[in-house]
Amino acid sequence: MKKFSILLLLPLWLGAQSPMALSIEASIQMALDRNPNIKIAQEKVSDAQQSFYQAIGSALPSVSLQGTRIMDEKVQVIPNPFPIPGGPTTLELDFTMDYQYDVRVTQPLFTGGKIALGTLMANKGVEMGRSQYAQEKNKLSFNVIQAYLGLLVTKEFLAVAEEGYNTAVEFYDISKLLYEQGMISKLDLLQAEVQAANLLPQKTQAENGVTMATAGLKMLLGLDSKTSIELTDELAYTPGDFDLEQLKVKALMDRPELQQMNLSKSLSSMNVNMARSSFLPMLALSYSYSKAGNDLDLYSDWNDSYMVAVGLSYDLFKGGTRFSKVRQARIAQRQVEYGFEALKDAILLDVEQAYLRLNEAEKNILLQQKTVGQAEEAARLAKLQYREGTITNLQANQVQINLTAARANYLQAMYNYTLAKASIKKAIGESLHQ
Repeated sequence: MKKFSILLLLPLWLGAQSPMALSIEASIQMALDRNPNIKIAQEKVSDAQQSFYQAIGSALPSVSLQGTRIMDEKVQVIPNPFPIPGGPTTLELDFTMDYQYDVRVTQPLFTGGKIALGTLMANKGVEMGRSQYAQEKNKLSFNVIQAYLGLLVTKEFLAVAEEGYNTAVEFYDISKLLYEQGMISKLDLLQAEVQAANLLPQKTQAENGVTMATAGLKMLLGLDSKTSIELTDELAYTPGDFDLEQLKVKALMDRPELQQMNLSKSLSSMNVNMARSSFLPMLALSYSYSKAGNDLDLYSDWNDSYMVAVGLSYDLFKGGTRFSKVRQARIAQRQVEYGFEALKDAILLDVEQAYLRLNEAEKNILLQQKTVGQAEEAARLAKLQYREGTITNLQANQVQINLTAARANYLQAMYNYTLAKASIKKAIGESLHQ
């Protein structure tokens, strides 16, 4: 019975141990769903939307209701101006009612443009929040792509290091046979042993690199360190046709930083107008209705009153602070304009650098593809010649070292090219996620 239970649970246990398959796109989506910075940026958009609703609400009428119940009072007492014999010598004056409620309605008619400007500025704030949210998502997506590709290439480096170490061990085994047959010297045997020992730290370093790269990717994805993952995408060379001038034009149109700076320019212009609005009067329409009485049971006998009024307020002099605020707003506006021009230059440089890195990596890929093929053929011939004793151990090891370096250079070029393509998309403001 116990064996039967184990057999039933074995498939479930094996299923629980299966690694999580991850593509680049799935990794990006997982990071976007779990990353706290993305959630913070999303909440900022919601916060900006609430500010917009508040700005709209300030243009609508405000209605307030107030009710009072006098619990205790001391009324005014005055001498009786018309005393009569036997009558009261004083009079109590009570002009208050025990119960009263007031309804007040206020509608702003003219505020010097403050309400309209406030609404427009709040709307720009929503657009700013959305742009920053998109920028944060693209930034995280790029980091995930970089970490994913980094793990891919470190795994490939590990495979190259393991192959180089295994080949060195194989050469050492061949060297022992040749030494026993008297075909090589003791020095050649020692060199083969040293070569294998020297490659072992490289293999260990590559293993540590895979461990660290895996941990970095898991952290970005919000995965537990014990979760086993399996990467489904591979490094592949897919040539692309990019035109530098077109990339620059697209970057100036779509980069979120420039969009945000454009919004900042609009906001700074509105701030100038907002400062100027303090020189204009404010006009509001108000209506109030009151009803009061001393007995709740005799509500029909309560007295009522109402008032409709138009109020105008205007600041004649405020010590020059209004002029200073206008000048301050104009200074801030100029700063934003200068920053906009500086940002444009920085973005164009960013695009050009990404384009040059892509071209450099593409040339290296084409060169290393040929070099790796030549190095593999040289290594095959070197192994045959070493078995026959026609070349020395030093020559054979040098050929193997060349092959390892060629493969490592090819992998680095592939990584640089793939990352450069993602960098170009990021530089021109193109989305890196679906």
